[in-house]
Amino acid sequence: MEEKRLNSQESLELIARMINKTKRQLHIGQGNLLLWWGYTSAIVGLLVGVSLLLTGGNKACNWLWFLIWIVGGIGMMVMKRKDKDRIEKEPFTYVDRITSNLWGTIGWMFALGTLMSIGFLCFGKDTWVVMLVFAFLLAGFGCSMQGFIIQEKSMVVGGAFALVAGTFVLCCVLAGVKLAIWWVIPLFILCFIVTMIIPGHVLNAKAKKQC
Repeated sequence: MEEKRLNSQESLELIARMINKTKRQLHIGQGNLLLWWGYTSAIVGLLVGVSLLLTGGNKACNWLWFLIWIVGGIGMMVMKRKDKDRIEKEPFTYVDRITSNLWGTIGWMFALGTLMSIGFLCFGKDTWVVMLVFAFLLAGFGCSMQGFIIQEKSMVVGGAFALVAGTFVLCCVLAGVKLAIWWVIPLFILCFIVTMIIPGHVLNAKAKKQC
């Protein structure tokens, strides 16, 4: 059977349908995922900051960052399980595959960075600052790319802010500028507010309008 060739107009319409389908799915479920990861990261960041101030900068407090993985991961699995029936009924498009691979790659990079930091720590070298920079840059990159894919400006702008903030923090590290708790932690919290919390509420608001 001869395959049907699409002209440029039909190709653009097909891409537009895939983007709109992915965007509709994200409106339904991604808003809550963004809110869960955003609020979890912001609250844990606040907890770490307060703990460091109360303990005089005890580096053991940095282990609290793992709460993001634990709490965020558990919440994500619960929400995905609740949406399992709906997700299975929806066709999996090329745009969906791009989105899945994007966040999958970012997740693996976070995991790899964490393992490397723990490995260096075993040899008495503290490299946890790498994970702080990763949090800014990877979360910002992921949200910006996701925003471009589904044409959501709040995610593009929020991700761009995190990328700028992460680049600034990286420059401070390379220049030997001390990352003081009083400005790094608030910047971390602000980044997750603009990259995940605000876009999450925006996506949920758009989902309600579609219902």
